[in-house]
Amino acid sequence: MASIMNNIMIASFILWALYTECLSVRFKVSSIPSVSVALGSDVVLPCTLTPEKNGEEMEIRWFKKIYQPYAHLYMNGKDDYTAQMPQFANRTELLKENITRGIFPLKIHKVTAQDSGEYHCYVESSHHHSMAAVQLQVTAVGTVPVISSITDGAVSCESRDWHPKPSLSWTDNEGNKINSSMMKVLRDENNLYYIISIIQQPSASNITCTVSNSINHSNDSRQIRGLEHSQTSRNTHSRVYVIGAGIILIFFGCICFLLRSLGDLQRKYEALLATQPKPACCPIRQRREGARVQENAPGILKYILTHLWNIKWNPTHRSFLFSSLTCWLIQGMLTAPFI
Repeated sequence: MASIMNNIMIASFILWALYTECLSVRFKVSSIPSVSVALGSDVVLPCTLTPEKNGEEMEIRWFKKIYQPYAHLYMNGKDDYTAQMPQFANRTELLKENITRGIFPLKIHKVTAQDSGEYHCYVESSHHHSMAAVQLQVTAVGTVPVISSITDGAVSCESRDWHPKPSLSWTDNEGNKINSSMMKVLRDENNLYYIISIIQQPSASNITCTVSNSINHSNDSRQIRGLEHSQTSRNTHSRVYVIGAGIILIFFGCICFLLRSLGDLQRKYEALLATQPKPACCPIRQRREGARVQENAPGILKYILTHLWNIKWNPTHRSFLFSSLTCWLIQGMLTAPFI
């Protein structure tokens, strides 16, 4: 009987020792619910063992959706980058200053929008393992919304480089909401958001476009009068272009008329020469007469230009000039010899 009692006591002691040892090797991994960081900044994701334990000989794995490839891995006393996700290459660092106390946060340098999401800190020893999760939220305030008039009756507002996904709203000068006829939210190659909205131009004198997300917001207001002014400016510029084109056409018509007049004078002069006797023994004189015609051509053109200038600035002939320009333009372009 005594021997049986001794065996029971020994077995109880062994079980208690095993239980105590089991409790000594168990641990819990903890972190915080979420971390928010601005785009392009560095961030630290906390991970801690409770109770404090030396983590130098443990496996510490940081990963996102799947176990591997991972964001960062510490194993066998050193960092292992063999199966690291390409987006984290040369951007992660396990802080080991307090690893002997069970504190080993992950530092990510120059975070991108793609880094957003849930991260898992998985810790495994030879006897136990545990895991905790932390949400990383990367924020980016986009460009100032730009309001512009796209047609006579429609106004648009657009903004880009937002994260997380933004929303857009319109209000008038009294704070009343204006419903949009079209709204689109797109994501670019950097995982940032672009938003655009179109409304029918309201009767209010002032409208405000506000773009915001769950963390940040930005707005822009614009007076409708300013939009109408820009439209009027564009119409004025169009009229200037039309008038300028008309002046250019009239100028070319005048040139054609001058060329035609010069050709008529030359033909009349040549006809006059043809009526004169042509001595067969004086070919040199004929060549001199032809050269004289060519030498006098600039003088004839100068005379015509001077006459045209006098008509333009003479009040008694001003109406004659403008009534004749159109005919000169048509006749000159159709019949000018361009000599």
